[in-house]
Amino acid sequence: MNVQLDQLQPGHPPAVVLGLGQNGLATVRSLARLGIPVIGIDRNVKQMTARTRYCQKIQLSGPIDGEELISVLVDLGKRLPQRGVLFPSGDGALYNLSENRERLEAYYHFSFPAKEIVKLTLDKKKFYRFAAEHDIAIPISYFPEGVDDCRRIAEAIVYPCLIKPYQPSLGWRQHFPDHKLFRVNDAAELLRCYENVFKVCPDLIVQEIIPGRDSNLSFSLTYFDSNGRPLGMFTGRKIRQYPPNFGTSSLAESHLDEDIAEKTIAILTGMRYTGYGSIEFKWDPRTCEFKAIEVTARTWFPHGIATACGLNLLQMAYCDLVGLPVPADDGFAEGVKWIHEDRDLRSALQQMRSGDLGVGEWLKSYRGRRTYALAALDDPGPAMNFLGRLIAIPWQRAVKYFGGG
Repeated sequence: MNVQLDQLQPGHPPAVVLGLGQNGLATVRSLARLGIPVIGIDRNVKQMTARTRYCQKIQLSGPIDGEELISVLVDLGKRLPQRGVLFPSGDGALYNLSENRERLEAYYHFSFPAKEIVKLTLDKKKFYRFAAEHDIAIPISYFPEGVDDCRRIAEAIVYPCLIKPYQPSLGWRQHFPDHKLFRVNDAAELLRCYENVFKVCPDLIVQEIIPGRDSNLSFSLTYFDSNGRPLGMFTGRKIRQYPPNFGTSSLAESHLDEDIAEKTIAILTGMRYTGYGSIEFKWDPRTCEFKAIEVTARTWFPHGIATACGLNLLQMAYCDLVGLPVPADDGFAEGVKWIHEDRDLRSALQQMRSGDLGVGEWLKSYRGRRTYALAALDDPGPAMNFLGRLIAIPWQRAVKYFGGG
């Protein structure tokens, strides 16, 4: 464990970021640029987003959702001069930390909510049932308990629809690494897909697809203190995703939406939520309302946009947890674009090939003030690594690479 603990200054406990993918990189930069010492932990410290100069790194030999992570954190915690702050950047790390809370609480503060609330966010079946009980608008969802039940659902749901796991599943990730979900177009296809994926992951949800483009998706980022008070609130909207329709953000924009903010506060207050979190919504043109898609109790993919717009929610969380003065929420800059250089180029080219995006519309989408997921003048490692990988790709494969093939 090559971490120089003698460099830590009294009064500045380290932030420990679990996972150095895009979420983790944005967390590292948001905190380290303020002089907060950051330690990053991941299995892959050579991935392009882990090439940041802003943190010390610990490499795991196994997955981040395994026992090794907890052992490493306990060993590290015993050596820390004061309690650190844990910031998970993925569901696997979040669940692992939450389930081992009792072993870690002597050494760390937690930026995420209590164990039962974490389970509520990770298990979509629990969340959608909670939503139904609290009159929260959500997509129509079913939870088949077998083939016969799925046949009943197949006759009731509107097509196309989707089928996906309702809670994190290692089996799903191993068998379907390129699919977060499956889209099906009719009853026969739904039954075939269900029988196929049920063998791997029996905990499945069949859900309606809300019509509309990715630009109909909005999101909130927030931090609730231990008393359940929101100390900061950021809202924005997606413009593109990768893969299109059912992926993660590749181009997002800051946008003040009071309706999204109010719905977020109402939902999280009803959950008795504390900690850092986000909610994704989609506008349903059929009912003229935003419907909640999911609540996330760890950093969200484009969360770096909030810091770039002047609202550093991670700083708020850190300061609140370690007892430092919490900066005020003075609002945020609107109309700022967040761009993931790699994923958005793939998304745009894939949509151009399908005829869903024109070149002019694509170029226009980049107008205005911008911030980037990888590129940063003060931290060039991730972007330089990305460019190096592009150069290494033979030109014959470039079209396939960016076209999503």
